[in-house]
Amino acid sequence: MPELPEVQTIVNDLNESIKGKTIIGLRYCDAPKLIKGAVLADFKKRIKNRKIEKVERRAKNIIIFLSGEMLLTIHLKMTGHIIIISNSQFPISNGRVVSRQYIKKGRWVGENLPEVLQDPRNQYIHIVLELSGGYILAYSDVRKFGEWRLVKRDYLSSLESKLGPEPLDPKFTFDVFQSIIGRSTGKIKSVLMDQAKFSGIGNIYGDEILFYAGVRPDRTIKSLKTKELVKIYKSIRPVLEKAIKYRGSSESDFRDAFGLKGHYQEHSFVYRKEKQRCGKCGGVVKKIRIGQRSAHYCTKCQK
Repeated sequence: MPELPEVQTIVNDLNESIKGKTIIGLRYCDAPKLIKGAVLADFKKRIKNRKIEKVERRAKNIIIFLSGEMLLTIHLKMTGHIIIISNSQFPISNGRVVSRQYIKKGRWVGENLPEVLQDPRNQYIHIVLELSGGYILAYSDVRKFGEWRLVKRDYLSSLESKLGPEPLDPKFTFDVFQSIIGRSTGKIKSVLMDQAKFSGIGNIYGDEILFYAGVRPDRTIKSLKTKELVKIYKSIRPVLEKAIKYRGSSESDFRDAFGLKGHYQEHSFVYRKEKQRCGKCGGVVKKIRIGQRSAHYCTKCQK
């Protein structure tokens, strides 16, 4: 599932490419169940001609601020991602490009298809918005678990009330971190991944944060000393910022808003590296189960 760095990468890309553009209309949708809280016809009518004012992130949610005090919220779930394509990337037919001409049964089709759209992970298109300036916003999702909502802006307050603090927020101090940990029980990896406690951290970066801190993911909260909590806290920001720098991790389905892979997987230490040698100490990376999720750690570096 895309985590904070992947979602932030897409948010940054959207602000760069489509901020200020207007949604001309919904041009394709073959999976209306992705749209929550509205029937397709109503969604299509209400989103038309709204201007994109800015794009932000809340935990793993993409928040697109629209004119008329509305929000388009998108949760990518397991395998979703957004692709921004300019009509100039397509061959012109009869002097005009219409996005739906290039989607057939959820796949990009046509002659001289842009190379990025030939990536199999970009070939599961279920929603397409046509934007002003000749742009297309397409949503690709292999498993179709994503969620789109067109809501009023007061929805943001109800969403944020269910989420823990943002790890990259300057207000996220060690005191805040320690207070949350002090009210928690169970294994440290599970607590870090709990969105009601910490927004945006998931399986990948939970593993990496605990590697940086030298703490095993299956340690119980009550077993952790203050100095270990300090190490965990001090590892959170560097890991997430490094992952954003490398535009997220594409171990599996993730692609950025231009349809390209992220590169953090080339710089990670333990996630999905079971039985490999640790890049820091030469120890062996082990994979274990914590609850219903996997966890990876170095048998020498982490105690």
